[in-house]
Amino acid sequence: MIQEICNIGNEHLIDTFYKVSIFEATQLTKFNHLTADAVIQDILENVANDAQVLLADLLPNSISVSNPVKVKASGTTNNTSISFVLTPQDKNLQTLLNTYQNKEVVILISKRNTTHLYGTTAQPLLFTFSELNNARPDGLKGYSVSISGEGYGDVKLFEDIAFNIYNRGLAFQLAQQL
Repeated sequence: MIQEICNIGNEHLIDTFYKVSIFEATQLTKFNHLTADAVIQDILENVANDAQVLLADLLPNSISVSNPVKVKASGTTNNTSISFVLTPQDKNLQTLLNTYQNKEVVILISKRNTTHLYGTTAQPLLFTFSELNNARPDGLKGYSVSISGEGYGDVKLFEDIAFNIYNRGLAFQLAQQL
């Protein structure tokens, strides 16, 4: 089931992340950090209609991405840590996020001119979320999503990915299916 979440407050700045695409790793064709970019792009662009994919616009200044290199005796790895906020805080969104809780995922984060791939099916990242509450009435309420893991290879950058999935599902259909 492909779901798209329309997060409130999307800004159209060129060099900021504005959209995330989260793929459940088990539902993608196998690839690793050595797989050719064209092959990975084809896998992601042509994901199956029934694949578990979450698409969401990001709130301005709500994402943190860290991908430092760690040197080990066996080589270098990257420790990826990504966190962002999803709103609103409601039952349908919580139910959807529960389907991803503690699952292995691959994530694409998009800017207006590039898309960044973190994780592979061979070395996926772990998805977790928690409730985000603010005591102030005008404070942000929703869910804090964290995606983290360790793997070989740098982030993969793509200039233009035309996802067929963007035209196939909306989160608003979720309520009908629950």
